[in-house]
Amino acid sequence: MTENALQLDARYYRALPIDCPGYEQVTLSLPVDKTALVGMHCWNIGCPDGPPVDVNYCVGMGWLQSIEEAGRIMAEVIRPAMDAARAIGMPVCHVETDWMDHQYPHVESRRSGESGAVHPHQQEMLERAHGVGYMERSPLAQMRRAEIVSPVGDEPLFFYSDVLDDYLRSRGVETLIYMGFAADMCLLGAEGGARPMLARGYRCVVMRDATVGVETPASFPQRLSTNYALHIFEWSLGFGCTFAQFQQAIDQMKGEQS
Repeated sequence: MTENALQLDARYYRALPIDCPGYEQVTLSLPVDKTALVGMHCWNIGCPDGPPVDVNYCVGMGWLQSIEEAGRIMAEVIRPAMDAARAIGMPVCHVETDWMDHQYPHVESRRSGESGAVHPHQQEMLERAHGVGYMERSPLAQMRRAEIVSPVGDEPLFFYSDVLDDYLRSRGVETLIYMGFAADMCLLGAEGGARPMLARGYRCVVMRDATVGVETPASFPQRLSTNYALHIFEWSLGFGCTFAQFQQAIDQMKGEQS
């Protein structure tokens, strides 16, 4: 057993044989200094410190149910998990979209600030999905990271996978534990998300109760988008755990050190 390491109970979805798939339980030995907690796209739309929801736009987490659930998760799961990681010296990293680069001028951005040519049919679909002028007129234009899960001290915030990768490699980090939003979109494939970071050689873990998908009012009761995203993650990208398992691993490590 590695000294100063979490023994984290987790699971993955075993695909084979395909006539008898199922979940497999594992215990991951994660050295604290080689593991980072990653908070992904924790937007403040609808939060006390953020722009109010505008029902004429479908942006951020989309519909009211997911917006409210994301706020609850940030307060009840993500912030406590970050504080628990900080208490044991585990690196905490923050990943955001460069859409908000005007809010964070100190963070490297490659966005030109000018939108390129968009085909009329594509523009029609964007407006149908999100609302006319959503990039300039909706809460998206004023959003930033929710204060409750913003960086503390010198914790870094990144827009891009390669910059995050450089930071992690310089510190010898090998495993990333993901929290944030949205489960079915950014957390899987956006800059800094699990898919691009897996391709760079990192072991990826998702904290299942620290995320929610972009659920419609019809899908929210069964968390259809969320559960499918978690299935994709635990099948093909890495492992899954819960906040309780993360906290238990920390408590166990502290007990063994005392």
